Amino acid sequence: MPYEEIRRMVMEVDEDQLTEPMIQNLVKHLPEQEKLNALVRFKSEYANLSEPEQFGVVMSGVKHLRPRLNSILFKLQFEEQVNNLRPDIMAVNAACDEMRKSKPFSRLLELILLMGNYMNAGSRNAQSFGFNLSSLCKLKDTKSTDQKSTLLHFLVEICEEKFPEVLKFIDDLQHVDQASRVSAENLEKSLRQMEKHLLQLETNLGTFSSTDQQDLFHKKMAISFLALFLLRQK
Repeated sequence: MPYEEIRRMVMEVDEDQLTEPMIQNLVKHLPEQEKLNALVRFKSEYANLSEPEQFGVVMSGVKHLRPRLNSILFKLQFEEQVNNLRPDIMAVNAACDEMRKSKPFSRLLELILLMGNYMNAGSRNAQSFGFNLSSLCKLKDTKSTDQKSTLLHFLVEICEEKFPEVLKFIDDLQHVDQASRVSAENLEKSLRQMEKHLLQLETNLGTFSSTDQQDLFHKKMAISFLALFLLRQK
């Protein structure tokens, strides 16, 4: 592909021709801006330059080349990134919503709180108004004196005998299993990274300006930024 054609594709943000691998390779092998600027001095000797130097001379005419390429790459990858994250986000949101609205689950937590207050009678933890959800994991660790059953066993027996409707809570929590497999740390990391790229794109749109009619970065990316911003709000 002629170097001038590659320059045109970058300047016009030609998504019909630009691909992720192409942009990734350009970013990976792109010399520092100072070196590109230095090559401009040899523009008059273009025919005598090596192919990499010729390519550098042509691309050196593109202002803010590296941040421009990074922004284009982010745009090309954005929809895929959103589609990868959306199922996890929706599963977690659905699971949280189910837990908040489930009356049997709320009743179960109430019973656990009552049991805890009964066991802690006379201590500083007596008559507590709530507990951390992480404490639920301790139900199976609290054992009877004969070590044959746990507090969790006792809770199940009480529910089966006196509060059978509470056991229906599992029917309300359809998305909890899927949500439990979501890594909150990885999800947060991905969202922070996308946020960082969006802020950088916003900065680029505020600082990139060109009188070159072929330079369509601001026009195309401004429209894309608005679309990306609205999608992020959803």
